[in-house]
Amino acid sequence: MAFTEHPLRRELVHEMHLRRFAPVDAPSRLVQMVFLIGEDQREAEQALLSSPPLTPLSSKHETRHAVFEFPGDVTMLWERQTEATTITLISSETNSEGMIPLLEWLGGWPGAVLRATKLFVVGSESNAEQLLPGMGFETADLVSCHVCGGVRVWSDFRIREDGYGRLLVAAQDRQPDDLGRIVQRLQELGNYRNLALFGLPPVQRLMPELNALEARLAKHAQALADDDAERDDEDLLRDLSKVSAELARLRSENSYRTSASQAYAQIAADRLDALDVRPIDGFQSLTDFPERRLVPATRTIETFTNRLRRLSERSGDAIALLNTRIDTRIKAQNLELLRSMESSFNLQLRLQNLVEALSVIAASYYAVALIAYVAKGVDAFGKEDHVVDIIIALAAPLVILTIFLLVSRIRHRFIRETETAVHRSGKGQAARAMIDHKKGL
Repeated sequence: MAFTEHPLRRELVHEMHLRRFAPVDAPSRLVQMVFLIGEDQREAEQALLSSPPLTPLSSKHETRHAVFEFPGDVTMLWERQTEATTITLISSETNSEGMIPLLEWLGGWPGAVLRATKLFVVGSESNAEQLLPGMGFETADLVSCHVCGGVRVWSDFRIREDGYGRLLVAAQDRQPDDLGRIVQRLQELGNYRNLALFGLPPVQRLMPELNALEARLAKHAQALADDDAERDDEDLLRDLSKVSAELARLRSENSYRTSASQAYAQIAADRLDALDVRPIDGFQSLTDFPERRLVPATRTIETFTNRLRRLSERSGDAIALLNTRIDTRIKAQNLELLRSMESSFNLQLRLQNLVEALSVIAASYYAVALIAYVAKGVDAFGKEDHVVDIIIALAAPLVILTIFLLVSRIRHRFIRETETAVHRSGKGQAARAMIDHKKGL
């Protein structure tokens, strides 16, 4: 190539060609099964695809899609989705017995079946009318309508004794490729409908738990608003934290399922729009049936998700408000403590000044006494009278002043060193207050 190709280009183009459905002739028989498969079961699934017990005539096997051609004009389509696998068997009406060995083989497929349907495709509505009595449809639940410009479908969306649902399709002279796409849309509508409803039972089971958590949160919020002095804020914070943790657990355990259900419901709605449903008088249509149950189920899941999100936000707001109140009380207590420390510092400073003054007097007294001893020693050598008294009188003020200046210098040096350490650490309001008082004194 004369250009640099993006590494994702071929993967994106390949993605557009996935979900291919084989052509469907009329009359024909189809069986489709949707398996929910965990990631730990994917390896076993790949092993079955790589070495099936029935040797196909030909196969086109890809990472997420495979087509197998078996003897007896039977085609098997395999498609892998995010959390499910869809397997479809297609055969002509005369060779439908060839699917029996494959159906027995699929009984050992990993995972659990979420939907299993048998489709009967005929060429015209008159042919379909002949098959209707033997289909066993419930008249009260029968859905029948035209789709895609004339193709008529019948089903009651019930599970029969053999574990399969039934769907009857009158092709009305459609070409095989076109009919294959219509059948694919019909099946995807049912598959995504079931996948969307898959999130409803967990939500219904969790509703009482969510109601209880909402009641507990309302009770704690009321206690926070009442500001009951007898209620310990620490206990209230602990209770709110427990409620918040329970809500977080519910969100983490169910967020994927609820989000997936909403996405599947949207895809089902898109498939329904693509079918261009036209109702028939006296029957429910494919539009009426999903709206009767799928739409309420989807709204229930959406309501649960919104309630869970709002309760999580409310619990977070309550915890933040309670933390603010606790911080305010702690700051008030710290202020009272600083005030008591300030009073103590003032008393200590006064005592310290008194001790310093007394120390100056005591040091001066001993210094003068030493000078007096020296002077008396000089007087012992026979010098003039009163010299000793003169020296003592002159030395006493000088000694007192010197000692005072020395003590003051030591004190100011200590204050500067302490102030530097306080500013470096960025802490110690009480220490700054002590330094300011010392400077003032």
